[in-house]
Amino acid sequence: MRDTDSLFRVEGDHFVPNEASGNPWGELTGGGPVAGLLARAIARAAADEDLFVARLTADLMRPVPRTPIAVQVEPVRTGKRLQVVRATLTSGEQLLTHATAHLIRKSDVDGPEAAGAAPFPGPEGIETAHLLPPELGLRWGVHDVMEVRWVADQSAAETSKAWMRMPLPLLPDEPLSPLAHVAILADAISAASPIGEIFGPWINTDISLYLHREMRGEWLGVESRRETQPSGIGTASARLYDVDGPIGTAHEAVMVHQLG
Repeated sequence: MRDTDSLFRVEGDHFVPNEASGNPWGELTGGGPVAGLLARAIARAAADEDLFVARLTADLMRPVPRTPIAVQVEPVRTGKRLQVVRATLTSGEQLLTHATAHLIRKSDVDGPEAAGAAPFPGPEGIETAHLLPPELGLRWGVHDVMEVRWVADQSAAETSKAWMRMPLPLLPDEPLSPLAHVAILADAISAASPIGEIFGPWINTDISLYLHREMRGEWLGVESRRETQPSGIGTASARLYDVDGPIGTAHEAVMVHQLG
């Protein structure tokens, strides 16, 4: 039976990835759940509620197995207006991935009013679908758990548009925080973006978020595009929204393997 109560479970001082956190390529953990776990640790380490995680970059350096893993947080820079925090994820003595966050103190400044709602319809009134086409026959995992409501799917010419939601918590009986929620979903911007002329198995090597406020509600609006070159190297980027308007952007480095 598939464990779909949460993405991870706790065993002592370690986190164990459940099947719901798996990626399509093997008995491994998806980059989104990994980034979400690191984001949770960073947010819990911020003692000052006026410090906001304005930038979060998770470097997906090594595959994360579905075995017990540990997360640690350490300050890199302390200050009144800017703090830098680093979180690491390890298996035994091996460093698998790490994340660095910039926490910036919020302040009231003069400027234009915030933009209104997202510039595309939804999420209400749109049917829930899959992130990846089921006919690909990929291994079951987090891409199946995510709820996606397409406004313009991967067949779009330049920019795809979708609403995404993670219905499971990271850990049992713990609500999913806005930062962790965005970090989990942002991993999907490459897979959600238009396929374009260069197609093959694409893997993002990082997840970088630039945010100016927390996501409100359960749905993240994603307007994404991917640019890949004949070198097999590219980028994916997305504008991020909630039902009240823009909240920031997401970016990834992408490598593509040619099929055949």
